[in-house]
Amino acid sequence: MFDAHAHIGDITGEALVCTASAAELDRASLFPCFAVGSIPGHGAFDERALREAAGKGGHIGEIGLDRRFPDKEGQEDIFRKALEVAMEYDRIAIIHVVREYGSLYDILSEMGVRRFIVHGYTGSAEMAERLLGLGGIISLSPRAEGARSFRKLLTLPFVTETDMATGAEERRILSAWNERLSELTGEDIGERSERIMREMLCQATSS
Repeated sequence: MFDAHAHIGDITGEALVCTASAAELDRASLFPCFAVGSIPGHGAFDERALREAAGKGGHIGEIGLDRRFPDKEGQEDIFRKALEVAMEYDRIAIIHVVREYGSLYDILSEMGVRRFIVHGYTGSAEMAERLLGLGGIISLSPRAEGARSFRKLLTLPFVTETDMATGAEERRILSAWNERLSELTGEDIGERSERIMREMLCQATSS
């Protein structure tokens, strides 16, 4: 199993560990697969830290847009700057989005971003197809089962995540989630998700 989106807990090579704040750079960089980001509500944007993370082989995220917070124009400006770092270093952008899928798609399309994961996806299947068409992937956590689009999302390419701190409980939840999705799809979702993630991470490392 490989967790496509986890947070700092026990050191492991079986997860992509992401941060919501660049202040967590030092701790995140202890993990073999890590990303450092900045999202609304988690402190000031620090482009220097994102560049340092990318220089150490890390990815960029979480970054993104969140309608629950004010200053949409400011959020979009920060998001674009973070995406520019990801593209400059050819890293994966791990994207957080809350009720701003249209704006997200427009920015990714306009900037030509191709290497990205939209984490915790709960939007429509139609928007998921559009995002996949740009070259990215969607990641589903157990929260996705409450989305109206859930059954349709299972017909699309996706990876699986917990959005939890790494450790025994995170592994238990990921195992149960993969088993649940495997029952619904008739595929080995744990194996498929890990393969997709390993391929994405290898491509980023070799670029």
